[in-house]
Amino acid sequence: MIGKITDKGVGSFRNRIEYIFGLRKHEHALTTIRTIGRNCFSLDPLRHGNDRDKIDVEGMISEFDAVEKLRNNAIDSDRVVKPVWHAILALPPGEHLDYDQWREAIEMYLSDLGFTDLNKWVAVLHGDTDHEHVHIVANRVRLDEEFSMVRDSNERSRSCDSTSRIEDHFGLSKAPAPTETWGTAISRNALEAAEREGTVPLKHRMIAKIAGAVEACQAQGGDMFLLVQLLRRQRVYVHFTKSQDGQPKGIAYEYNGTIISGRKLKRSRLTFQKLIQQEGISYDPETFPSLEIEAARRDAEREERVRIYYIVLRAKNRRPLRLSFPARKQKELEDTIKAIIALLLSLLGIRANWELEDKKPGEPYYQLRSDWMTLTRVEQEQELGMAWECEKNIEYT
Repeated sequence: MIGKITDKGVGSFRNRIEYIFGLRKHEHALTTIRTIGRNCFSLDPLRHGNDRDKIDVEGMISEFDAVEKLRNNAIDSDRVVKPVWHAILALPPGEHLDYDQWREAIEMYLSDLGFTDLNKWVAVLHGDTDHEHVHIVANRVRLDEEFSMVRDSNERSRSCDSTSRIEDHFGLSKAPAPTETWGTAISRNALEAAEREGTVPLKHRMIAKIAGAVEACQAQGGDMFLLVQLLRRQRVYVHFTKSQDGQPKGIAYEYNGTIISGRKLKRSRLTFQKLIQQEGISYDPETFPSLEIEAARRDAEREERVRIYYIVLRAKNRRPLRLSFPARKQKELEDTIKAIIALLLSLLGIRANWELEDKKPGEPYYQLRSDWMTLTRVEQEQELGMAWECEKNIEYT
């Protein structure tokens, strides 16, 4: 079973309630929906059927929204709260729970996340996909004297623990823990867009690149410096947020101009603390100033490849003379060839100058000017006592 908690919201519950009851655009067909359970006085919105014109959610929306209004009237506080809570529990393809089992699983899950009978909630089953799943919408504000809030600290970790307990309780297959996988959820709309455009969503590309760098760093027993360098080779750049004592408290990743925090990418593995404590990437606090400088670099780390050129001069009845020289750029090659020819000519007492002419627009062409150049090819060979021959043998190092 997979449990996913969506971003919390402020204000009215209208959007979420209309969404789970099929009154807003959905990512899959909605012909089989059923209210599994609720903790409110309003009537079941599906009591007249599943047709859109028969679904009545107004009473439920008003009841959920009224809780925050009561809180605002009872508590003199300007603190903005996010009461709108939405989670999805999904089974893998081929597995099934009946309605009573789903109701029990939902109550277990809500209890594990800190909700009580004092919190309004509603759960709706969607059965039109290849995997059954339930949407739960709940109000984090409790109807007690203090209008206390359900705490959301470590809620994703508690969510994983709860779904694991539900799997054991009903004998369901075990889903891998987030700390054991790099997988992330992808919406149907995002997947369809990626298929049309022939691309993978940016978030998933980023996670794939970062995952590769983390695993490569682990294999080498590396530290944060090595991880930053490995990420830079993937054109992924690191940004740190600092605490008051000047130490990193957060990390974000930049790719193609988009910056996403490790918490939003995959909080179970890619936050700064998870990288150190869980993934085993070593870090020395005293090196942070140097680490910041390393992370600020944007030059691509590429292994420089040097071409080795070989020139073979073959004289008549003599062993060939083989010359080799490195050249990283075309200009280095040209300069080296000119130097060799000028050296040979100087040994014969011939002075030569190179003049630059335009062979084609944007293409430089060097012409050797000397009296020796007026000789015929045969006369030149006789003068030098050797034949001209050049082999373009190329090696890489």
